[in-house]
Amino acid sequence: MISTEGRDLTPLRQYTWWTMRAGKHFFLILFVVLSCASSSSRSDDFVDKRQFSSPGISLDHAVEMAQARYRAKAVKAETVSDGGRRVHQIRLLSPDGKVWTVRVDAQSGNMF
Repeated sequence: MISTEGRDLTPLRQYTWWTMRAGKHFFLILFVVLSCASSSSRSDDFVDKRQFSSPGISLDHAVEMAQARYRAKAVKAETVSDGGRRVHQIRLLSPDGKVWTVRVDAQSGNMF
């Protein structure tokens, strides 16, 4: 059993209480700082998403158009930039095993 003969524990309790309180403030400030930093990166992400959600033909719609027109199955599809314009590149596979690539203008929907 621990004896506290002749010792006053009040200063120790005050020190413990003060350090716990300071620790809470530290974590509160850290939380606020990190929240602000993460919210600024979220706004950058939002700008990037808006940049790619411009009006026109979506990649999914371009794939559906190409599959219907050529009666083939899409095996790969991606959107690329070609001279400042967005183009959907779709790789098709015909039932007889022939593979070719179709390009669809993302703004107008023209196939070439």
